[in-house]
Amino acid sequence: MNVLKQLQAARGFTEQERAVALTILDDPEAFLRENGKQLARRSYASQATLYRLCAKLGCSGLADLKMRVSGALEAYRQEDGSFNFDFPILPDQSPAEIVRNLREDYEQTVIATQNLFDMAELERCVDALSAAACIDVYASAGNVSFAENFRFQMAEIGVRVHVPVEEYAQRLAVADSDETHLAMVISFGGRGMLVPGVVRVLKDRGTPILLISSAAGTALDPFATYHLRLCERENHYLKISSFSTRLSLLYVLDCLYAAYFEKNYASNFSHKLALYDGVVRVGEGAVDYAERSV
Repeated sequence: MNVLKQLQAARGFTEQERAVALTILDDPEAFLRENGKQLARRSYASQATLYRLCAKLGCSGLADLKMRVSGALEAYRQEDGSFNFDFPILPDQSPAEIVRNLREDYEQTVIATQNLFDMAELERCVDALSAAACIDVYASAGNVSFAENFRFQMAEIGVRVHVPVEEYAQRLAVADSDETHLAMVISFGGRGMLVPGVVRVLKDRGTPILLISSAAGTALDPFATYHLRLCERENHYLKISSFSTRLSLLYVLDCLYAAYFEKNYASNFSHKLALYDGVVRVGEGAVDYAERSV
């Protein structure tokens, strides 16, 4: 994850660590120029607090944190904090304004989602997909179509993915799961009626869980073995539509598929070409049969 987004989220920070994070976010360039004593004085914190914060961010020290902040600054500043994701369309706007505003919504969503990616975590997710004997995707409502699209992408390269949709089918899949399965749980806020029960039973059965959920955090987070995060800038219900959330989920799933595809690029590409050759032959056979039957 972009280290400046980590500082912004401040998960697990003490009040002093939060003060240091806010000081860095307020003026990142000043942070890059100053030493530990200066930062400690400016944030009214001890130097010990600085190094505890570095450790929580996965940095070896202040120099490492500075290097990460320097590398993350441009991408972080591409996010427009004032953009209204809930109401990108306003009354009396022209079609041209609507098209332009939705494009900005999508651009900002992709930037924000990219800043949430932890590349090491993405690699771990790909390894987990590769190791799983069975991949089950649990989704509900509007997320089901995105899960089905991921299933279709993986099927094109010879990987079977199971997407149970009906309540009983989901219950059955959970009951049949074990440590050889990988469960992908898609839930923006963890509010689905079955979701809490799904993750608890999966955890009890030893099934690794790849959680795809809001970056703002959910009650499901402690159950996750792997975690990919969605842009959290939309309100749950007070909005025109889930423009941003839908695109964020599609982007995450497409990145996951593309990273999996790249791991065995040549063989996956060959499999896909061979598969479509078979698809074409089936179609030609059906036409030939129909013509001979006339």
